[in-house]
Amino acid sequence: MNIRHTDKLYLDDPYETNFRATVISASPRGIVLDRSCFYPESGGQMCDRGKLGDFDVVDVQEGDGESIVHIVRGDATAQGELDGHVDWERRFDHMQQHTGQHVLSRAFIDTAGLATVSFHMGEDTCTIDLNGQGLDPDRSARAEELANRIIAENRPLTTRVVPIAELDQSELRRKVPDGVENVRLVDIADFDVIPCCGTHVAATGELRLIKVLKHEKVKGNDRVYFKVGARAIVDYSEKHDILHALSSRLSTSGADIAARVNKLLEENRAGRKANRRLARKLAVVEKDLLLAAADSVGSTRLVVCLIPDADADYLRTLSNEIRSEADVIALLAAGDGSVVCVASSGVSVDLAGPAVDLAKAMGGSGGGKGAFARLTLPRGVDLSKFLDEMEEDVRRRM
Repeated sequence: MNIRHTDKLYLDDPYETNFRATVISASPRGIVLDRSCFYPESGGQMCDRGKLGDFDVVDVQEGDGESIVHIVRGDATAQGELDGHVDWERRFDHMQQHTGQHVLSRAFIDTAGLATVSFHMGEDTCTIDLNGQGLDPDRSARAEELANRIIAENRPLTTRVVPIAELDQSELRRKVPDGVENVRLVDIADFDVIPCCGTHVAATGELRLIKVLKHEKVKGNDRVYFKVGARAIVDYSEKHDILHALSSRLSTSGADIAARVNKLLEENRAGRKANRRLARKLAVVEKDLLLAAADSVGSTRLVVCLIPDADADYLRTLSNEIRSEADVIALLAAGDGSVVCVASSGVSVDLAGPAVDLAKAMGGSGGGKGAFARLTLPRGVDLSKFLDEMEEDVRRRM
């Protein structure tokens, strides 16, 4: 027996998840068996997981030669024979995603003339990269429609191994890599043939549904995000629940939600713009009131004020109005925990250093430089205490 060879049982029957095998080697790197149903990470497809005896299989990788390395949790000191069990739910999900990729890739060729240059299977979504940048929503929709028609027709999938010398590669969607002597072909009846060593369903009906989620430009290609089978069904269910909740909240039909949201966004933008105008007008009036009531420290007016119903945006507007006046230092706090310390351009005083240090000592954060500091204090902190300590520091140094 070649000690570096593992019989890959998943190639013959991807629906088989239980097996018994002999341990060839076991080390911190992992366990190598003489035979295995576990699919190793390769070809864009994620690995299987499951159990080997009492070990949890957390990763499976291709090893030296034709071996498969099973990475397990714990000290891999196994020997003799082990019973293996592949997590079927994860395996079948991968079978659906990978077969769905075959169907969708062929559909993009047939409907848009765009070939797949790479495939990646993720835990949540899958992607294919299509050559060129010729994809648009209409082409994407046509490919998705064709893919789901192939699913509805429940076309059988078959696999066969063919010597490279006997193979006519012109019938393949992708050419065989150099150095391969025997080619495993995955054939979707009268639709697609490609060399592939992944795990696949027996017929397209088992895919249930293919849904293209979005596409974007990535490094000169079109990247398509999609889900297949149970993933697509769950995605539909979650989005249906969201749509239903929004429809109820907005008192409109699902079909009209986009228009309703666009209207709300426009109204919101208009409202924010009007609020900014009013805030500027209010800040001018409040500035005059604060300056009229301000104490003097030498020739500099000192404004110290807590505005309970203000927020960071209003403090920013008010502080800008105050700092435009000459000979002013302002220490301002808002009810949401925002603080601004600012001085007029002609006043030489370091506010940032003491303010930032004090804010951090009180559990807050912030930054600034010289005569300006913007800070945030946590909920529950006594803002008046912060202002009192900053005022005392300023008076002492002025």
